[in-house]
Amino acid sequence: MIDREARRQVSELLRHLVCGQITNDEFEDRLPDGSSDRAVREISSEAWYLYSDLLEHRLVGKQRLGHEVRTNVARTILFLQSDREYEWPEWLLGSRLLSVLVRLLTLGLLGRGPRVRYEEAGDIRVWPFLRRADYEAALEAPPYLSGPTTRCSR
Repeated sequence: MIDREARRQVSELLRHLVCGQITNDEFEDRLPDGSSDRAVREISSEAWYLYSDLLEHRLVGKQRLGHEVRTNVARTILFLQSDREYEWPEWLLGSRLLSVLVRLLTLGLLGRGPRVRYEEAGDIRVWPFLRRADYEAALEAPPYLSGPTTRCSR
C-alpha cells in the first residue's frame, strides 16, 4: 500500500537533510510514524546510515555526503515520488543483526548468506527500485524537473 503523504514527507525531509537545511535530529523528529507503506518504513530506517546519531549536526562541510551517496539519496527520493510498490523481500532487523554478529565473530567467514539472498532478489544498484527498468522508467518523468519551463527573472 502506498502512503502518498508519508512518502512526500520523507522525500522532503531527505532533501532538506542532504542539503544541510535541517539537522539529523530534526530529520528523525519529523519522520512520519506508523505508516503502512513498507517503502516509508524501510527508507526511513536506511536513512540512519547517512549521519552520526552521536551529536546533532547538519550534513555540510566535513559532514557533507559524497557524490555517490547523494546520487543514491536522489534515486531514493525519485522512488518515493513514484507510484511503485516497495518489492524487496523483508529482512527483519533481528536477522540483520544476527548476520552482522556472525560475520564479526567469524571474521567474515560466515553470515553473508542472508545479505546475499536479499541482494539477489533484485538489482541492488538501483535500490529501492527492484528492477533497473523500473528505475529507468521513473527517470523518464522526474517529479522535480518535469512540466513547463519558465525563465528566471533577472
